[in-house]
Amino acid sequence: MKKVLFLIVVILLVSSTVAFAAQPREGIRAGLVTGLPFHIGAMGEYNFGPASVNLSLGYLSYFGFADFFNLRIGGDYNFPTPFVQSDWGLDLYLSVGGHFDLFFGGGSVGFALGLPVTWAWYVDDLPLKVFVKAGPEIDVTGGPLTFFGSAGALYQF
Repeated sequence: MKKVLFLIVVILLVSSTVAFAAQPREGIRAGLVTGLPFHIGAMGEYNFGPASVNLSLGYLSYFGFADFFNLRIGGDYNFPTPFVQSDWGLDLYLSVGGHFDLFFGGGSVGFALGLPVTWAWYVDDLPLKVFVKAGPEIDVTGGPLTFFGSAGALYQF
């Protein structure tokens, strides 16, 4: 009985949040990001409106071959209207951009360039951005062309 009641409460909370999507807000955000190839870290972002810049610091495991400290600097162009509009309030905003990765560890240093496409959803009741990001990345220091993906959430101050 307790499990059913808990499930009903979770469904009501999620549905009330989903019912109202917000517009993107300008300002500073901070949060967590993770993805494939496996990486996890802290991320900060400043949204200027039509563009945003971001910085993330964290751990990167490059396909199980090596472990690195990762610094990623990027920027995005934000499309002003929802790319996908939904009657359920799941308006998805599209951004395209680029990033520069610096990763070092185990006596080596590497550089990579990526071209991510970002889908973002903004929660109405909370100043929160939830996003997924994916795109190709090339290791400039001699590694292969890879496809990466990230997901995360950023809280706006």
